[in-house]
Amino acid sequence: MRIAQLLAVPRPRLICTALLVASLMEMAGCGAPGNGANDGAATLIVGRGGEAESLDPIHIETGEAVKVVVNLYDTLVAYDEETIDLVPGLAREWETSDDGLRWTFHLREGVRFHDGTPLDADAVVFSFNRLIVDDNPHAHSGIMPYAPAYDVIEAVRAVDPLTVEFTLKNPSAVFLANLAMFSAGIVSPTAVEQEGADFATHPVGSGPFRFVRWTRDQELILAANEDYWDAPPGVDRLIFIPVIESAVRVAQLRRGEIHIADNLPPAEVNVLADDADIAVQTTPGMNLAYLAIQNERPPLDNVKLRRAIAHAIDKKALIDVAYDGSAQPAVNPLPMTMWSWDDSISDRPYDVERARELVEEAAAESGFALPLDLSLYVMASPRPYMQQPMETAVFIKEALKPIGINVRIVTNEIGQHFQRLGRGEYDLGLAGWSTDNCDPDNFLYQLLDEDNINDLGGNNNCRYRSAAVHERLLAAQQELDRDRREQLYREAQELIFADAPMVPLVHSDVRLALRGDVKGFHLHPTALFRLRRAELARPTP
Repeated sequence: MRIAQLLAVPRPRLICTALLVASLMEMAGCGAPGNGANDGAATLIVGRGGEAESLDPIHIETGEAVKVVVNLYDTLVAYDEETIDLVPGLAREWETSDDGLRWTFHLREGVRFHDGTPLDADAVVFSFNRLIVDDNPHAHSGIMPYAPAYDVIEAVRAVDPLTVEFTLKNPSAVFLANLAMFSAGIVSPTAVEQEGADFATHPVGSGPFRFVRWTRDQELILAANEDYWDAPPGVDRLIFIPVIESAVRVAQLRRGEIHIADNLPPAEVNVLADDADIAVQTTPGMNLAYLAIQNERPPLDNVKLRRAIAHAIDKKALIDVAYDGSAQPAVNPLPMTMWSWDDSISDRPYDVERARELVEEAAAESGFALPLDLSLYVMASPRPYMQQPMETAVFIKEALKPIGINVRIVTNEIGQHFQRLGRGEYDLGLAGWSTDNCDPDNFLYQLLDEDNINDLGGNNNCRYRSAAVHERLLAAQQELDRDRREQLYREAQELIFADAPMVPLVHSDVRLALRGDVKGFHLHPTALFRLRRAELARPTP
C-alpha cells in the first residue's frame, strides 16, 4: 500500500476538527483568531499534534503535556527566555556549601498559587517530597518518568517561610539544571490534597497562566494569571487544540483559524514559505529520533541481531523520505551540538549483505527461525523529532524485509505508546527525546541507564542494562570537573555503541509556523513552549 494511502485523513475527522475550530472562534468572540471582538480579550489558539496525558508535572512523559505545564507552573530556577543560561525563578538567589551537599534557596516574597494560597517553603517541600519519598500519599500515579533525576536528594526542609534547604546524598553536577525542568514545578499543596488523583486534570500552580477547562481531545483552556509575580502575560487566554494531521493544522493556520501550528514536517513548512501572513520559526533540535529495541526480549537480547537491524537502515534515505532531506543522521544518542558528543565513533554503514549475515549468525546462536516476525510500535501523533512517524515506520518495515525480518506495525495514541514502550510490551518501537536541560546526563542517563527501567513509565524503554555504562553515568553526575565529565560520557558512548541497544536515527530541526500578528514568541533552544511573552498585534483601525 502506498504511504499516501496509509496517511489518508478520514473525512469525518476533518469535519469534526472544523466544527471544533468554529466553536472556539465563537467562544473567543471573533471570526478568526485574534483579539476577541465581543469582550476585548486576546485569545491565542495553538494547534498541536496531539493530546496531553496529564497536567501534573511529576506524572507526565510527553511533549504535548510539557507544552501546557511550562505555562502553569514555576520552578525554583529557570532557563533564560532566549538562552540555556540558568536564571532565578521562584528562588531569587541560592548558595551551596563547600562540600556541595547543602543547597539553600531563598524564595520570592508574596508569590501565590492560582487558588490564592501562599507559595512558601512548605509548598516547595511538599512538591519535592512527592518526587523523592517512596509511597508518598500525594503522588497519585506510579508513572513518574523523571523521579530518578531527583534521587540525589536526601532530604528537603523549610528553614523559615521563605528559605528551603536541600541536602544531597553526594555532590551533583546536574542538580541545579534538573531543578529547572518542568518535572520540578511547584504545586499547590491545598489543591493536591483536595483534588487527589483529579489534580492531573484540575492543576493549580503559580505560573503565568491558570487552568480553566480541559475537554479531552477537543480543547484545553488557560487564562492569564493577573497576579503573576513577574511581567504579566501578553494575552488573556490560551487555547490548545489537538489536531494530529499536520496538513489540517497548516490549512487552519492559512485560513486564520489558529495562531500557531507546531511539529510540522519540512514539506508542510515549504508550503507556507510564500505566505506573507505566516512566519516560520526553526531552531536546531537538541533531540534524537531513534528505533528502540527491547533488549530483554529474546531474540533481541542477541547483540548481533541488534547490530544487523542498525546495518539495514539507510538513514540518509530515511531523511529524504520522512524529513524531506532536512535532518542529520544520528550516530550516538547525544545530539551533535551537545558538549561531550563523541566524534571519534563512526556509524555502522548501511550494508544489507552484512546485516543479513549477522541475522543468520544470531539465528544460529539463539535458535530462532527465519523469517523473524517482530512488532514495530509507532505513535499516532507527530513529534518534534519525528514529524512523520508513519512514514518512518513504513520505511523501517521495508528496510528489514530483505534481511529476513517481517515487521507488523502497531499504532497507539501518544500517551499509551510511551507507556507500552516503558513497560517493554514491544519488540521494536519508534521513540525520541528532546533535551530538558541541555546536559548529556539528560540523554544518556534518562534513556539508557538501568535506574530508569521500570514498568511505571521509565524512560529507558530499551530496557538496556550495562554495569560499565551505569558506573560511568553515575560518576559523571557526581564529577564537578567538566573535562573529566566529558571523558566519562565519551567512554559511555563507546560502550553503548558497541552494545547497540537502540538505533539512533536522526537529529531534526524543530519547526513551527505562526500567524503574522503573533509577536514576542520565539522557539527556545530546548524547544520549550513558553507563551508568557506572546502577544497579538491589534488590527489597524
